[in-house]
Amino acid sequence: MENRQKENQARILLATALSMLVIGLWSYFFAPEPPKEKPKETTTQQADVAEKPSESLSEQTTIKPVNTAPNRTITIKTPLYEAKFDSKGALATSWVLIKNVHDQHEKLLFANGSDGTSGNPLQLISQKALETRQLPFRLVSNRADLEAFLNESTYEVLTDSENIELKGSESKQIDFRLVSPEGFEITKSFIFRADSYVTDFTIKATQNGQSLRDLKLLVGAEFGDQAIIHHNYYHIEPEAIALVNNATERYGGYYFNYDSENKAVKKFNGKIDWTAVGDTYFAIAAVPSKPASETEFHSLRYEVNVEPFYSGIFAWITRSQTTKLTRHFVSAYLPVADGDNIKVYVGSKDYFTLAQYNQKLSQQVGREINLDNLINWGWTGTITKPIAILLLRILNFIFAYVGNYGVAIVIFTIIFYSVLFPIRLHQTKAFKKAQVNAPKMKEIQDKIRDLQKKGVPLDDPRMRQLQLEQLKLMKGAVPLGGCLPLLLQIPLFIALYVAVTVSLDFRQAHFLWLPDLSAADPLHALEFLFAGSMLISMLFTPTAPAMTPEQAMQQKMMTYLMPLMMLWLLWGAPSGLLLYWFFGNIVSFGQQLVINQMLKDFQPVETTSTAVAGSRKNLQTP
Repeated sequence: MENRQKENQARILLATALSMLVIGLWSYFFAPEPPKEKPKETTTQQADVAEKPSESLSEQTTIKPVNTAPNRTITIKTPLYEAKFDSKGALATSWVLIKNVHDQHEKLLFANGSDGTSGNPLQLISQKALETRQLPFRLVSNRADLEAFLNESTYEVLTDSENIELKGSESKQIDFRLVSPEGFEITKSFIFRADSYVTDFTIKATQNGQSLRDLKLLVGAEFGDQAIIHHNYYHIEPEAIALVNNATERYGGYYFNYDSENKAVKKFNGKIDWTAVGDTYFAIAAVPSKPASETEFHSLRYEVNVEPFYSGIFAWITRSQTTKLTRHFVSAYLPVADGDNIKVYVGSKDYFTLAQYNQKLSQQVGREINLDNLINWGWTGTITKPIAILLLRILNFIFAYVGNYGVAIVIFTIIFYSVLFPIRLHQTKAFKKAQVNAPKMKEIQDKIRDLQKKGVPLDDPRMRQLQLEQLKLMKGAVPLGGCLPLLLQIPLFIALYVAVTVSLDFRQAHFLWLPDLSAADPLHALEFLFAGSMLISMLFTPTAPAMTPEQAMQQKMMTYLMPLMMLWLLWGAPSGLLLYWFFGNIVSFGQQLVINQMLKDFQPVETTSTAVAGSRKNLQTP
């Protein structure tokens, strides 16, 4: 995957060199942000921790797990999710999301590969996490025996029922309690709600009445849609995320520095508002009642064997299949202490859902937590985020009437390109005028070169007269006018890219033969349709007249090479994005045919001038 990211950067440079600014900006701006080192801060919470009584554990005493209570599995089912907890360690062993709900509409959720209406349950806890017991709500300690005691002991569950179903606005508190002869008293308390993705978690951890120190909460490991086998640039591996000093730190597996055992740790100090682990669409986030003073990201690199697949366009053409992948077991730790209360959000990274919970949680903890920063808005998030949100609202509005996001994209594309029609008409007129004036422009340029060969300075009246004539010919036929529609589309294209790749509504939304608008076309037909429509559109779109044979050759090469390069760049891109561009090319082609018919008899007003004639006479003057 790392090699593919480097390859994407090389593609960006090539695209920029070929004057395709829109794709260059897209690929460059949405590459994952580089890691940043944050300065260490001493916070109020750090001072508070220092004042807590010291741990009374004896270094000579080995603490052993307690397994006197019967092992039980507690299932909590709500309309939003179903979670299972093992009384051994009081750990979450399963978390299945059932549906996503926000103020605009709700959506049933299934694992990757579903058609959006039925399929396998959306399991968020990985098999590797189960095998290693690196599960949500695990308590981590600097002492191995204490950590084993906290997570391998069987807790007493203070509830009679093992199957709890909550409906409407019901809530339920479940306590897991552990007591040992060494004087330990550990209580993990959970409050589940039928109408919320947030679970309240409270920890009580003492020995002989003194609070245990230096404990950390494992927020999640490899948390996300477990049905995704081939992670890529658009469906990323689970990554660790935290809001540190009001800035988002985001670490995917490839951004860690690994040791000889393929392990890595990244620590952050400062004001920690929340810590999370998640993939493109789903996450678990722990929000402490007061900002924490530190957080840690951990990663383990390992390899897995997979069913053979094609990793890119060249592999697809050469039929070279990949059978082994490198994966990263990424987790995040948050410090916890006796009496701490933590709000744990387990749900989607849909913007409208996060916006609702951001408001609720900010009110509950008494500070702005910016939970929507779980979404990777990209390098240009400050500019494109509001545009992307607006586009999502527009597309949701259209969807409410047509009931299909593919149709909504097509309708939106037609509306947007219709707005650009007057600009395209002006552009064509400008190019036609430039074509009519091209012979005169070339003649003036030749005269200027002749004067330069004769050593005539630039401030000579003859030079100034020819330059003035150039400006008159260029008036109303400036080539920049032809680039204006493209320039106007750049922020929209980037914002639409963000909208399609982060919006849960596009996930598993089908259109014609496309099963998922957030993923690549499985047949790869859309990529070729897009490239072909781009070639046709370029062939019929007027361009600035070539002043030299070299320029004419360059324009011809661009016309035929650009579609091929774009096919390479956008191979495997979300089909929703390609759908927008494909229909945009079709609409552009249709508009150009209409404009060509409208301007069939168009004759630009000829620029009257005596400069060329006068310059001939002046050139003869010694």
